[in-house]
Amino acid sequence: MNGLLKRGFFLLSIDTELAWGGIHNGAFRRHRWMHEGTRDVIRRLIQLVERYEIRATWAVVGHLFLEKCRPVNGVKHPEIMRPSYRWFSGDWFKNDPSTDWITDPLWYGPDLVERILRCHTPQEIGCHGFSHMIIGDPGCNRECFASELRASQQAAKSWGITLKSFVFPRNAIAHLDVLAANGFSAFRGFTPAAWEAFLPTPVSNAMRVLLPNCRVTDQPRLRHGMWELPGTTFYLHRDGRARLVPMSLRVHRATLGIRHAVKEQSISHLWFHCFNLASDEDRLLEGLGAILKRVAQQREAGLLMNLTMGELAQHLNTLQNERAAVA
Repeated sequence: MNGLLKRGFFLLSIDTELAWGGIHNGAFRRHRWMHEGTRDVIRRLIQLVERYEIRATWAVVGHLFLEKCRPVNGVKHPEIMRPSYRWFSGDWFKNDPSTDWITDPLWYGPDLVERILRCHTPQEIGCHGFSHMIIGDPGCNRECFASELRASQQAAKSWGITLKSFVFPRNAIAHLDVLAANGFSAFRGFTPAAWEAFLPTPVSNAMRVLLPNCRVTDQPRLRHGMWELPGTTFYLHRDGRARLVPMSLRVHRATLGIRHAVKEQSISHLWFHCFNLASDEDRLLEGLGAILKRVAQQREAGLLMNLTMGELAQHLNTLQNERAAVA
């Protein structure tokens, strides 16, 4: 579908998961201090997107829509089929406290959903699974994924939200036909470089910032009737060894993507996890502000469009229909 776009686009997708993002490896315990800072990060993020009038897609874990949950006949969330990962023992929901958002705020987020919905600049709430299952792992079959999607849609429906955009946990993409069958029109793609398969994720994320030849823009692709909108720039946290990466490189990589998107009529798609920003909240938000300011400048000059993932999918459908009509 190269050449379908008629100008450059900037996308911002934000993985919003709290403790659910680390249940697969227990990292929710190790990163508890960052999860506890996530609510303040989101408050300040909302202020930033309002200041620069940036439309973003918040990929929210479905469980965060809930105010509370309780086991049914001793089983937590019996409506969801469990994955059978070789590397995970016990019930997938064993760490779910099954309480409420006041008692265990790291596992529920109705206040966060409400804050996003109240943003003065229109935002999209997308889906990041119901419990952050790793969809691309063989232990998660089609039926398991479908049950996650149904639970997410049901939880969002209570807020009057219909989920249309999907972000695969840990960018592990699979079962696209199941995703399409559940009403989704867009998902965030991820195309790793060949060398990334041999490196741990934290290292490859840092290398994407450091290496000058990593792609900073991409084109949309139509797959299973949905638009794959590749994530091109990860806004690197400052936890652990990532502190060795200069802040200036993070901002440079993102602004380079913006410049290339304008030049190539392609997509610059910036993404990160909310809790990652808590690793150095002030400096990372300052850098993000510089990036969003650049987006606003290019948008106001008529050189760049900023849409949510769902909005861009609709726009692409329109362009595709126009092309078909001319042909």
